[in-house]
Amino acid sequence: KPDSTLLIDAGDYSMGTLFQAVESTCSPELRLMGMMGYDATTVGNHEFDYTIDGFTASLSAAAESGDALPRYVIANMALPGDDAQSDALRAALNRYGATEYAVVEKGGCRIGIFGLLGAEAVANAPMSAPAVFEDIRDAAKRTVQILREQENVDLVVCLSHSGTRENPADSEDEQLAKAVPDIDVIISGHSHTMLAQPIIAGNTIIASCGSDS
Repeated sequence: KPDSTLLIDAGDYSMGTLFQAVESTCSPELRLMGMMGYDATTVGNHEFDYTIDGFTASLSAAAESGDALPRYVIANMALPGDDAQSDALRAALNRYGATEYAVVEKGGCRIGIFGLLGAEAVANAPMSAPAVFEDIRDAAKRTVQILREQENVDLVVCLSHSGTRENPADSEDEQLAKAVPDIDVIISGHSHTMLAQPIIAGNTIIASCGSDS
């Protein structure tokens, strides 16, 4: 992968193939993404298909493999309880090195990357409990301010597992761009939308490559 190329993923990396059968024991997708040179990924609703315990086990398996892995960024997930499941997921996230955001340098450009799981995706992931998810607009505003003012990034990229719809009023990522105009690029997942041309919302570029690309 050229040093100037940013390779990123907007979630649901663990669905749609036979590899998902061994997700919780081997975490093959994250490890393969690491081998391919992915810079970052975020969580999608399908990462909870095997419940929050399966997600925890997957992160742990990836971390314990010793393989190179993509950065894991998720800015709007919280674990407010002190129950065993929350404690286990906190430990797995720490072991993996997951953060709310990451900063990478490409071609002399500082790029801030953060991840979000949108409202519809959260509704499609009932087995994510006891994790809770903040409104993507509130989480994005907070994170973008940190990236701009404290990290001094040149470009802000959001990995949003929220999606777009034909009606902009129902399009979570278009509404996100409207609410947080300092996001430069939104890589939009969840809705499986194939955009031959990006959506331009204010100064924000929204891109989505469908479900099979």
